[in-house]
Parts: sequence; C-alpha cells; structure tokens
Amino acid sequence: MKFSLYNKKNQLDEMQEQTMLSIEARGFWLLWAGLLLAILVQIVLRTPSSQWVGEFVVFMAGCIYTMIECLRNGLWDRHICANTTTNVVGALSACVVVTVVIGLAYGSWLIALIPGVITGVLCFVLLQVCMHAAEKRRKELDNPKDEE
Repeated sequence: MKFSLYNKKNQLDEMQEQTMLSIEARGFWLLWAGLLLAILVQIVLRTPSSQWVGEFVVFMAGCIYTMIECLRNGLWDRHICANTTTNVVGALSACVVVTVVIGLAYGSWLIALIPGVITGVLCFVLLQVCMHAAEKRRKELDNPKDEE
C-alpha cells in the first residue's frame, strides 16, 4: 500500500467545501491587504527597494494571476458592478493613494501629483479594458457556439 499525504479525491462534503472556499478567500484577502500595507509603509519610510522588492513581486504575481483567471472565466466582482462610474472611482482612489504615499515619502506634494495622475489614468484605462474583456468573455461563456 502506498502512503501519500495528498489525496486527489475530495474529502469534503458540499457544506465543508463552501466553508473551505470562504476560509481560503478571507485568507487570500488578508494576505493581499497585509502585503500591500507592508509595501506602502516601507515606501513611506523610504526603505531601499531591495528590501521590499520580494514582497512586491509576490503581491503582483497574486494580483496578475487573480486578474487573468477572473477574465478567463468572465468574472468581474461579487459586489461591484462593472461600469465606467465604478472604474472612475477606482482610478481616482488609486490616484489619491499614490499621491499621498509619494507625498509622505518625499515631502513634495506637487511632485507627488505627477505619478498620482499617471497612475489614475493608467488604472482607468486598464479597468476599462478588463471590464470589456470580462463582459465579452461572459457573453461567450453564456452563449456557446455549436461546433458542427
């Protein structure tokens, strides 16, 4: 008999599976927020980038993976509607956060405004592109074409 720590057969019933998914989701968002906060604090404290680049790489890998999988499955968000208004709010939030973090780190609010505005514009464009890609993919998944 072989001994294996990993069993491909699911050992959970449906209720346990839903509970496990909920736990994993909360854990992911806790790690996501923790990494983001750690990176922002280190930037504000002007820590050399060599000390936080590893955290940044892990954070971005998680973000990119999540974005790709959501787009591949035609998903946007559980609570936020995919529309231009929410994309503007998200982009403005990113603009404010980047401006404040850079302003606190370097003490020059006028200089901090430049990367803040650039971030806001790029964020809005990327959100719009992703929104349209998710909507297109959702339509493809909802209305599959018959291959004959």
